Amino acid sequence: MNLALKYGCNPHQKNARLIIAKDPSPLEILNGAPSYINILDSFCAWQLVRELDAATSKPAAASFKHVSPAGVAVFGALSENFIRSQYLESREYSPVANAYIRARGGDRMCSYGDAAAVSRTVDANLAAILKTEVCDSIIAPDYELEALQILKTKKKGSFLIFKMDPNYWPG
Repeated sequence: MNLALKYGCNPHQKNARLIIAKDPSPLEILNGAPSYINILDSFCAWQLVRELDAATSKPAAASFKHVSPAGVAVFGALSENFIRSQYLESREYSPVANAYIRARGGDRMCSYGDAAAVSRTVDANLAAILKTEVCDSIIAPDYELEALQILKTKKKGSFLIFKMDPNYWPG
């Protein structure tokens, strides 16, 4: 893959390039036009959730901003206080949506405009949550068709959607 990116780390910088020599590429861009920082955030977040899922056998999620985690979590219980603090309307979430809610809840302010990563397939439940949040991108091993349809309407159709080969290990 040899891809021209929108810009470097910040919009005022000139364009960068992403070159992945592995064929086929472990990364697919399903929607949007990424920048260099979008790629960095997504790759860092992906590695973290992939390893966390492998260590815990639970769906994992991360919220990354400027190559640092703003929050990371695995599927687990949501307390009544947490539900209220996150302004959640429901108490029923899929395991992957639950993990992302918990990760973003680590620091909602730092997660503003984040790169989201999840270790399992993105379902419609998570897509509906992402659609309401200020979030720039998602990276995951796969997507349900309904989830893709929801996400492709976010940010006037420019929401970044990355699909990563779950077996890929950088090296």
